Amino acid sequence: MRKLSLAILMVAPLLALTACHPHHDDYDDDDDVVVTPYVPGGGVDWGLFNHFEHDFASRDISDSVDQDGFEFDLAEDSVVVITITGFGGFDGYLDLYYDDFNFITGDDDGGPGGDAVLVGSLSAGGYFVVVGGSGASTGSYDIDISVEPMGGADFGVLVPGDSFIDNGGVMDDSFDVDSYIFTVESNVVADFYMTTTSGALDPNFELLDEYGTVIVFDDPAGNADPFLINQALTPGTYIVRIGTASGSGAYSLQIDIN
Repeated sequence: MRKLSLAILMVAPLLALTACHPHHDDYDDDDDVVVTPYVPGGGVDWGLFNHFEHDFASRDISDSVDQDGFEFDLAEDSVVVITITGFGGFDGYLDLYYDDFNFITGDDDGGPGGDAVLVGSLSAGGYFVVVGGSGASTGSYDIDISVEPMGGADFGVLVPGDSFIDNGGVMDDSFDVDSYIFTVESNVVADFYMTTTSGALDPNFELLDEYGTVIVFDDPAGNADPFLINQALTPGTYIVRIGTASGSGAYSLQIDIN
């Protein structure tokens, strides 16, 4: 049975590395330009993340050349969810880099209201993300990061009428958790159905928002499959975690957006 994992999601065309890669210019004796990369100031170093950890920061972009850099390390291969929430009309972008300054991917308007969202699987190691204003946009924002275990899938942006199902979920043991990520751009009502398809599971279901807040945790009695009906959601990015208290087996997860 297969375990699903995410590749980095290209939610928008990549921003040109020469345009958004943070750098400053030094000059050698021959007046040749030497580009020295650096992580922009103004952000924070979040340090080491393990699975199921979340952090955030509140900052602002003051002018068209202002950028904030946020550093982090992953203790193990992980699915990473990074979002911006802009205030007062601020339109921000996200650029993600390895800690050796190689560009990975970026997003501008992949989230609700023109906010940026990055979702993808990353190997253990060091990274940083850069926040700036699209065009000449300035203002304040919150940046949130959640680190999830590998497995699950990225459902992308879901709109009313969408019904997405993953028939490839597998629980290996009671330590296994699969994380599913999706974004909604308007107020919606969602239904969630987890169904054991083989093996013996005692499954549970957890729904979190992009700010790390647990909205619902459902662990029905016995080996019953969890479900959630008529859950109101506001615009944002959400994480669904599927786990099991005991046993192993396969399952499907369906999300209906109304």
